[in-house]
Amino acid sequence: MIRAFVFNKPYPTAPFSTLYLFGRGQDIGFQRAIDNSPRKRHHVRFWAMSLAHAEDTLGTADFWRNTVRPLEGAHVLWVGAGTKDTGFSLTHLTFQVTHATDSDTNVERDYIVAELLRNQVIKNVMSYQAGQRLPRVNHYITDGQITLASLAARILT
Repeated sequence: MIRAFVFNKPYPTAPFSTLYLFGRGQDIGFQRAIDNSPRKRHHVRFWAMSLAHAEDTLGTADFWRNTVRPLEGAHVLWVGAGTKDTGFSLTHLTFQVTHATDSDTNVERDYIVAELLRNQVIKNVMSYQAGQRLPRVNHYITDGQITLASLAARILT
């Protein structure tokens, strides 16, 4: 790993850290090197939530307090998070070397949505502004845009 970073050589099996939402690590995650470099990468992580629970609690604090992983084969809502590594950083508390991430999360969200569309993984993409009512949801407040999409039929089969 050190050799790949020092010499900026490809590292296809680079470690992928676990991030937590709903009291548990991501259910699935992907990374893609930028310019074949281990220093810069796109990351996306997804957490599954029971669709029934999501429909009952979306727009409430209970939505975010859910810690139950859906049963195998259950219909789920996927909640995703994306980051873009842009280089190295030093953590101030532990003085460990880590990746610096791009602060413009909107650009990374748009990149991930575009890649999922291009690869026909999602369809019916709609975006909403902060404070705008979402379908089947109470009033939802955020500081940015919310993007919803459906899985493409070829993925569901």
